[in-house]
Amino acid sequence: MALFPRLAGRLGAHDRPTPDLDRRLATEALQASARDTALAQMIRHAWAVGQTIGLDEIGYGPAHWKGEKFHAAPMPYYFFLAGLARSQGCRAICEVGTHYGGSCLSMLAGAGNRARILTIDIADINPGLAQAAGITRLTGDANSNAVIKAAALHFAGKPIDLLYIDADHRFAPTLTSLGLYCLLLRPRLVVLDDVLLNPQMRTLWDVLTAAYGASAINCADIVPAIRDPMVGFGLLKLLPVPASASGMAATS
Repeated sequence: MALFPRLAGRLGAHDRPTPDLDRRLATEALQASARDTALAQMIRHAWAVGQTIGLDEIGYGPAHWKGEKFHAAPMPYYFFLAGLARSQGCRAICEVGTHYGGSCLSMLAGAGNRARILTIDIADINPGLAQAAGITRLTGDANSNAVIKAAALHFAGKPIDLLYIDADHRFAPTLTSLGLYCLLLRPRLVVLDDVLLNPQMRTLWDVLTAAYGASAINCADIVPAIRDPMVGFGLLKLLPVPASASGMAATS
């Protein structure tokens, strides 16, 4: 996306582009295409891996939609989350928005026994979730001082593998959660549910795609079975934290 303003500026100053400009633009376009292809391949692979993971006992819980009070079956995106956790070797995971714990349990099923998952919600509607080995519950507002501090201490200053946000579904609270937990926990992957659910979430997704370019992708555009394309399921691939920076954070 950034190529076009730069190209327009250069063409305004010269009658025709220089060979150096042509080569640089071609290289940048190829690199952006390669990143997009790699991210799309990651999504397809995660979805395929997720189909091999048994989630039959994991349900959504109390339904938000009309006509059904309790949804006992796994949601399609649970298989993607499980497959992503397994295929990307995710061990340290933070979830903002627990609900009944279906997403959390799916990621645990994919990540395996070595996983450490911290899940945060304003309510605790499934007390049995705390009995699952590898899962730690925090009850409270994810953007409050107390919960933010507890989450940072839980991971002891070490970067996490995956941040999953599925909570407020408004622009400001979701962006606040994203900024705070990315800054403190430094995840390499971020997943956001419902990125097209309403005007505020669509605005947020527009902002994120403008900021991250080819490193932001709606998984439903790649595999529509993951999530209703009208609702969306966003994925951000962040730059890895240098080992030196990670070590300094862990020891400071």
